[in-house]
Amino acid sequence: MGLFSQRKEEENTWAALPGEPRGAQDAAEVLDASTAVDPLEIGLGAKYTSIVFPVAPPAPEAADASDAAPKDPDAHVLGPGLLPTPFTADEIRDAARGGKTIRMLDEEADGTRTLRVNRFREVDDDGALLERWTSGPTGIVDGEIERSRVTWRELQAHAAFPEDRTTLSSETLELPIGRVECLRYEVRGPADAASETFWFATAHPGMPVRVETISDEGVTRTTVIAIERP
Repeated sequence: MGLFSQRKEEENTWAALPGEPRGAQDAAEVLDASTAVDPLEIGLGAKYTSIVFPVAPPAPEAADASDAAPKDPDAHVLGPGLLPTPFTADEIRDAARGGKTIRMLDEEADGTRTLRVNRFREVDDDGALLERWTSGPTGIVDGEIERSRVTWRELQAHAAFPEDRTTLSSETLELPIGRVECLRYEVRGPADAASETFWFATAHPGMPVRVETISDEGVTRTTVIAIERP
């Protein structure tokens, strides 16, 4: 028989709680004492061991683009709307290390010819002392020597031409300093202003080795005829 039986008045109550034990019980009606069970043995409160699955980091190309370091700006470009300059400030500085003298011939539209000289002295990382004068046919200084401090950045900026009015190409020239490969910048003047063309010799970072200005009066030209070093 079962351990519990229903009271007589509840014999039709299928969902009621079991009744009280009915009188004395013999050994056959009593279950053996249960064996004590450690809950840890059946998983209740048991200790667990974690298993770690290694995950490879994302590939570089999958990284967020916003985390990428910005690219270094082009040192030849000095601002928006400007073409790259033929030389950087550092290249102009390196070409003037120890000082140098540049001799030029100016030719006016009316046929007048003038010799001019630029000389770089006291050269350092930031700039130099620029001396300028006009010379006679024999090279003797004609007039006063102008002196001013210039930076390499300022000299670079002289060749920063507007992109919308400039045509850039390559050209080879035969000059008194030899045969030179040049970058040619043809700059159209605004409205009725004169147009100018500048040739920069790639082997001689610095000022243009030839400049031509076209106006109603004709063509004015400046040509480098010598580059001298101490």
